[in-house]
Amino acid sequence: MSRVAADTAVSARLRAVDPLDVDLLESLEARDRSLYAIVSAVTRYRALLHEQLQLLRAGKDSETVRAAIGRWDVILREIAKLSESL
Repeated sequence: MSRVAADTAVSARLRAVDPLDVDLLESLEARDRSLYAIVSAVTRYRALLHEQLQLLRAGKDSETVRAAIGRWDVILREIAKLSESL
């Protein structure tokens, strides 16, 4: 069987999705989007935290760093909310 014929056969099988598989696919795609949102928020939080660590190590006032970290509670709440949706 040629490579083109094999690819065509695989494509035809992938296109013939029965209704149960569509529900599963939608469910998995929704979970994938949720996980991506969590990873994105955690990555953003980690970058901000790393930046504050660098400032603290460079001698920045610790109260200023604490205040900056306190403003990130929004990100932490977002992460918790997204985690609950899983």
